[in-house]
Order: sequence, then C-alpha cells, then structure tokens
Amino acid sequence: MNKPKSICVFGDSISWGAWDTEKGGWINRLWFYGINRKSNNYVEIYNCSISGGTTDTILKNFENEAKNRNADALIFQTSGNDAAYENSPGNYLVPPEKFKNNIKEIIRLAKKITNNILFVNIGNCDESKTMPVPWIDIYYTNESTQKYSKVIEEVCNENSVAFLNIKPLDNQDFEDGLHPNTIGHEKIFNQVKDFLAEKQWI
Repeated sequence: MNKPKSICVFGDSISWGAWDTEKGGWINRLWFYGINRKSNNYVEIYNCSISGGTTDTILKNFENEAKNRNADALIFQTSGNDAAYENSPGNYLVPPEKFKNNIKEIIRLAKKITNNILFVNIGNCDESKTMPVPWIDIYYTNESTQKYSKVIEEVCNENSVAFLNIKPLDNQDFEDGLHPNTIGHEKIFNQVKDFLAEKQWI
C-alpha cells in the first residue's frame, strides 16, 4: 500500500482544536510534525472538523471535502457529541441505533474513496464539569461515551477498519471538563502520531 499523500480529518470541537492555546489541537500538531520532516516524507493534513459535530454532520460533509482535497486517507474522531444527552438521561443527541447506522454508512462511503480509514476515539471527560457543561443543558458522561466507543470498535472490526482508542486523559488534562488543554492535546497527538507512523501513513 502506498503512503498517503493527503489525509483529511473529520470530527468535532476536540479535533477542531479547542482549547489548545499553544499549537491549535492534536491535528494541527500532526501538521507541524509533518512539515518538520524531509520533503519526500511530507503528507498534506487537512482539518475538516466542525465544532459541535456529530456523525450526522460528518455524513453531510465528508465526501465532498475529501474529494476536493484528493484525500487518500481519512481519519474520523467522533462519538462524544453523539453520546451526549440533552435535559434527561437517554435523550441522546444521536440515538444509539442511528449512531451505529451512521458509522456503517460513513465506512461504506469512505471505502469508495480509499481503504486508508481510521477511527479515533477520545473516550472520557471530567464529569465534575460536564453534568451538564456550563454553556448549555447537555450532559457528557464517561459511561455513555464508552458505550458509543464500543459501537465504533465493533463496526470497525466487522469492516476491517482501523480503530484507535485513546488512553483516558487525566482530569487535569481538560480545560473545561470536556475539551483537552494543551497537555491533553499533546497526549492525543503522540498516540495518533505513533499509530500513523506504525501504519506508515506519516
């Protein structure tokens, strides 16, 4: 398999880069890592993430975004917003069955573009600050996020798609309980970087 020349990443506000005030998030750190390597190892990395994004958002946007950038590798970081619930437990932003179908559809459509597909899961938060988050009546729990993470892993395994489950961050690695701070993004970046290097994507 040839090394990718263009990687597109799709996700939510965490992959968008909030609140890494040093380098703009774990994806931007991948970009910095790439431009510091020799030119023959250079890979274009495009951050196509949308704050507040869910699997519904990804399905609306990723095909055109990837094709416009000639992407030959796709990374999806999702599940956090899908697994959040509004007002009362069980009122998920994206219900579990729809979420599972969305993951299946993302994979089906992604395989029409490339076989280089990776799902990245960030599976925890600081619940003392996310029940609910201060800015809206939406609740993020580790139990729900991990439940959705298992769905992604199962669907990826069924479809021979790579899955990376990020090691849980410490509470002090979060800026507001939900979004990683500079240290948190650095931890995510290192795990993704090592995984991509092992796969020879970068």
